[in-house]
Amino acid sequence: RRISTTCSCAPCDQNVSSTENLACLPSSNDLQKSIPVNIDDYKALKKLKPFQPQNPHLLKVSILGEPNAGKSTLTNSLVKWKVCAVSSKVHTTRKKAAAVLVEENKQIVFLDTPGFVTPEQIKKHSLESSFVMDPRLSVRDANIIAVVVDIANKYTNNRINENILELLQDFKEKQTILILNKIDAMKSKTRLLSFTKTLTCGCIGGVPTSEFEKTSEEKGTAIDDVPSDVGKKSVETDFNNNQNSFISQKRQKDGWPHFSRVFMVSSLKNDGIEDLRNYLFSQAIPHDWMYPDSLVTDQHPHDIALMIVREKLLEYLPQEIPYQVQMTISKWELLPSGCPKIDIKIHCTTPRHKRFIIGPNGKHIAACADKSRKAMREAFRKDVVLHLGVK
Repeated sequence: RRISTTCSCAPCDQNVSSTENLACLPSSNDLQKSIPVNIDDYKALKKLKPFQPQNPHLLKVSILGEPNAGKSTLTNSLVKWKVCAVSSKVHTTRKKAAAVLVEENKQIVFLDTPGFVTPEQIKKHSLESSFVMDPRLSVRDANIIAVVVDIANKYTNNRINENILELLQDFKEKQTILILNKIDAMKSKTRLLSFTKTLTCGCIGGVPTSEFEKTSEEKGTAIDDVPSDVGKKSVETDFNNNQNSFISQKRQKDGWPHFSRVFMVSSLKNDGIEDLRNYLFSQAIPHDWMYPDSLVTDQHPHDIALMIVREKLLEYLPQEIPYQVQMTISKWELLPSGCPKIDIKIHCTTPRHKRFIIGPNGKHIAACADKSRKAMREAFRKDVVLHLGVK
């Protein structure tokens, strides 16, 4: 079964209004940035040595968390670009990806990683070895480790994954920050403070969380509203001198006592993202840039297209099917308009999977193709002609 969705940019469809055509153009701030749709352009950009501004600063941030904690949505929000797959299903991100954000002489490189999994989960979901290796490689290369916790998940919001804690222990000399995500789903400030105390073992940047609670109660604010000078003792704080006063052995099993800062955000609604972004820029250190300022992500355009289709399959299909299918790009060419024309084949292992993917009268695959094309347009900042075939 072959489903196609067509480009809506003006050179391919003369009936599109000028207003619609302008809507797909990048903003003036992003005109120099791009994710190339021409493979030769991508290869040339990857080989290009970055132009170094005067007094360049760099920060590498490793983003860790359990599956479906919102790491990819957070990365997309921070860089203001769709560079990572997002789905309500777990294991949408399949391997490490770098996203780049630039402001003046500062460059931040975000390293989005797959969620931590068990050997049983790797087998169940047919996951790649990247699920084991990428988080560790990401942390090794980072200046700051950002641990993301889904505060709306009642099963995981009161502890940090033991695999993440083990990794933090192995790299305890690195600065770490805690990001409580999806706070829009948590209405109680008291519960937020309680979870924060547990996840930080009662200590943030060498300051007991009781100090945050006191300030919060006096001003009627949540912990993320507390003035930034409270708990600002970050890397230079001697955590070992403080932790015995605030931490019990039991609580250390659930949290990490060395977080220098805590941020409360809603990546989906963009709440708290600007404060987090500004803080990360403030932590950049003198160092040459890693990437040209026009580069948004180090991912190959083919990988981005396949990532997006998998993301949409996860949205529309039963739990296990998208993890079992394989996808390949059979054609990738540029139209005279500059829009990419992409053919993707979805290879099914059983007739049952094929029926599910196609859906009644082609309903599922048509919806997936339409959603995928729109997401690719958001990522490439160009309209796309997309053909999906199921085999």
